[in-house]
Amino acid sequence: NNEFLADVRVRRALQHATNKKVISQGVFHGFEPPADTLYSPSLPYCDVKLEPYVYDMKRAAKLLEEAGFTRDGRRAPLMKNGRQLSLNLLYNANSVSEKTIAEYLQSEYGKLGIAVSIRGEEEQSYRDNMKNGAFDMVFNICWGMPYDPQSSLAAMRAPVYGDYAAQQGLEDKAEIDQAITDILTSTDEAERQELYDFVLTRLHEDAVYIPLTYETNKALYTSELKGVHFGTDQYDVDFASMYFE
Repeated sequence: NNEFLADVRVRRALQHATNKKVISQGVFHGFEPPADTLYSPSLPYCDVKLEPYVYDMKRAAKLLEEAGFTRDGRRAPLMKNGRQLSLNLLYNANSVSEKTIAEYLQSEYGKLGIAVSIRGEEEQSYRDNMKNGAFDMVFNICWGMPYDPQSSLAAMRAPVYGDYAAQQGLEDKAEIDQAITDILTSTDEAERQELYDFVLTRLHEDAVYIPLTYETNKALYTSELKGVHFGTDQYDVDFASMYFE
């Protein structure tokens, strides 16, 4: 519902202005690979052929120009109808990585003339603001295996997290919600895949989400400990299988 973000060209410009490789390497030291899609292709139903939004600042600037924004010089702000293109970015103050990424994006988007104010809130306040839609941009995560994609997709249909608020301005919101509902009730595998293709393609083309990195599990342990492996999710630690020789 933000007057600027209501234009898909502005949302797509932000996609092209986000250097995910720098975030992957600079913030996560390469342990979390850059993400081109909302869900990792390794998740069920999510290996959908989508064209990534490549990092391209010139393309981003062109999209903003097409959306009617102008600036008087490289250091000048982007303006339209006498108003500056400004956005706020909400993050969880307990997350060092989110703060670092927020500051980086503030600097990068600023090169295009976009003013970004970043705001860190303690976790409960951050979640309340996310749920209530009190943001222009906000950080969030998917759940991963074994919950997704159906878990977080289902939550998009109601004000549970920030997804519902973020999608309110979309012309195809009702179609997306209906397709998600059909996904949750269909028992036909081919139909489910077709519905997933539809939903994930629509969300990608609507450019509501800027995927940053695919989260990975990491483990530190002595080489003397045997049988260490990952379970089905990040909280599943199979201590029973570990042993010392």
